[in-house]
Amino acid sequence: MLTLKTTLLLVFFLQLPLFVQAKEIEYNHNSFTLSEIKEKVDFSVLSPEKIPDDWTLEIKTYPMEEVKNFTHFRLHYMNKDDTYFHVGIKQQKETTKLKEPITPNTEKVKINGNRGFFTAWGNSGELDKKGELITGGILRWSQDGTIIEMLSTSISKEMMLEIASSMQVIK
Repeated sequence: MLTLKTTLLLVFFLQLPLFVQAKEIEYNHNSFTLSEIKEKVDFSVLSPEKIPDDWTLEIKTYPMEEVKNFTHFRLHYMNKDDTYFHVGIKQQKETTKLKEPITPNTEKVKINGNRGFFTAWGNSGELDKKGELITGGILRWSQDGTIIEMLSTSISKEMMLEIASSMQVIK
C-alpha cells in the first residue's frame, strides 16, 4: 500500500542551507523563464526572493502540450547538479476560496498576511529508503489571486515558511 508521502510525491512529480538574497535564477533543462510564464497565464506569477544560492530552477507547465495558455505551472528547485529535489511550488488561478484541509496534522499559518495551511507528512521524522530524514510537508495559501501549493520532503516547515514569506509578484 502506498504511503501518503509516496502518493503525493507521485502526483506532484508528474505534474538548506542558509537563505540568501536571490541572485539571478539559474534555470535548467531550457525551461520557460518566469517572465515568459507571466505572458502565458491569466493570473499573478510569484517567485521567492530568498532561496539558497546553489539551487537551480526548472519550470514545468501544464497542460504539457500547450505552448501559450497554461492553466498552471510548477517551480521545481533542485540542487546545482540537478540530482536532488528540494522544493516544488505549484501556482494556478484562484477560482474559489482555499478550504481548510481536514487532517489531524494540518495547522493554520499566515503567509504575507494571507491565511494558509501547513500539513506535515504522516511519516515526518522517519528515514526514507535512502536513509534521509523526511521533513517538510505541503503548504497551501492564496496570494494576489493565485493559489500556491508548496511541497518538500527535504526541508523543514520553518524553511518552507521562510521561502513562502519571500514570494513576490513578478512585475
